[in-house]
Amino acid sequence: MQIVKDLCFLDNTASSMTKGRLAVVDIGSISMRLVVYDDVSGYPYMILNQKIWAALAENKGKGTFNLEQDKIERVLSALKWFLWTAKEAGCAQMIIIATSAVREAANGQDFVKLAEQDVFGKIHILSGESEAYLSAIGSMASIPDAKGAIIDLGGGSLELSDTKLKNLTSLPLGALTLKNLSGGDPNAAIEILKKEFKKIKWLSKLTGDQLVAIGSGMRSIARLHMEATNYPLEITHDYTFDAKEGADFCRKLIDGKLSINLDDMPKDYKDVLPYRAAALCAMLELPAIKQVRFATFGLREGILFSQMSSCPVLDDPLKAFAIEKAQRHGKGLKYAISLSDWCKDVLPNISERFIEVAAMFSETGWREQPLYRALSQFNHILGGAYVGAGHNLRVKLALTAFFCHEKNLTKDLALQVKPLISNSDMAECQALGSLFRLAQVLDPGAQGVLDRFSLVYDKSSQYILKAPTDFMAMESEEVTKLLKNVNNYINTYNNLNN
Repeated sequence: MQIVKDLCFLDNTASSMTKGRLAVVDIGSISMRLVVYDDVSGYPYMILNQKIWAALAENKGKGTFNLEQDKIERVLSALKWFLWTAKEAGCAQMIIIATSAVREAANGQDFVKLAEQDVFGKIHILSGESEAYLSAIGSMASIPDAKGAIIDLGGGSLELSDTKLKNLTSLPLGALTLKNLSGGDPNAAIEILKKEFKKIKWLSKLTGDQLVAIGSGMRSIARLHMEATNYPLEITHDYTFDAKEGADFCRKLIDGKLSINLDDMPKDYKDVLPYRAAALCAMLELPAIKQVRFATFGLREGILFSQMSSCPVLDDPLKAFAIEKAQRHGKGLKYAISLSDWCKDVLPNISERFIEVAAMFSETGWREQPLYRALSQFNHILGGAYVGAGHNLRVKLALTAFFCHEKNLTKDLALQVKPLISNSDMAECQALGSLFRLAQVLDPGAQGVLDRFSLVYDKSSQYILKAPTDFMAMESEEVTKLLKNVNNYINTYNNLNN
């Protein structure tokens, strides 16, 4: 395993990564993390995610500070374990980075020299601007349509950028730092941050009114909000709520006015939670911000993408994942493309991208028992580890796959999805799913023969099937029933959208 000496985003002459597994070690101010991404030539699945509490910035406040010896020894031990784990996981390359605690500590350089001897390789101390840039690259890959600002709160620093990546700011005000500077008062931390935000001129000139919040600390607040509002999904990626609602929630969380059970949260994380809420609150109370969206990707994904020679995820992360899914678990990409092309002619008013991705997902559960196939596909698609799709789109993709195998939702599923989609969305999923189901009979071997069939709109406002002579020799009750369902669902969809 090679430990990367030169980062591509800093040195454009550095060799980029084309294949194999990549390990990224992040020596943060609160925690240390090892993530391993699968073969980067395709969609970079995260196959390993290990985290330990380090709290390197625990004594960071005003003035200079030093990394404490007991924490240094803990980090060195973790590095050795991470190195062994990455080798055993079959990683081709490993990148080790350190962020604000190490770059700001008086003995940070001494620590790095000592650590490099242990791992026999380079440790990159990221500047605040580089950290903000990489975090923004990662977050914008996962929510490419976001417009506004990006916040990444660590233990020792807070990184801000705009979604166009034209403005980058790093403040030495992480969760642990805020705790020390505010004298243990999260409300005072809010005011400290607001004072600093007023000095950042580009924040008042944002193009867009959204805040993209990244990092595990921000996502912990999203999960608490889900719990408090009885949200029907447990997916934090692209979870969204209004800025005013979010700011009120953060202040109530800080003041202990929420009936939320925090007993399962580790004490170390619970102690810094109010300062994470303070940072989010300060941003959400900016006049320009109207909405917050939580992103799964961040700094480590930014590092990954910056090292890759080509990256389909940056073009369209959802489609990149769906292509891999169709190839690995479906009936093949060729069949998915032929299926989507066939359906586009019948449903011209539905988004082509939605039809394409839905077709790639539609048969990824075909190896399941038929009795469980619809529900299994629904759950896998709804809870899949992919980005580039908000919750409404996730539900629509999951429902379309369900209707590819079953006609009617169970009561439990209907209750789960009702708050997240409209009647028009439901009709769209039923229409497309019923077409997919008809296609299973027309192309039983998934050999790409759908172009031999066509659905023609006749004078009775119904689609009729034009098919090869041998196929039409038998008037199949199954085909007749499926075609009737297609017509019913398409008519319903058209009526709701006219």
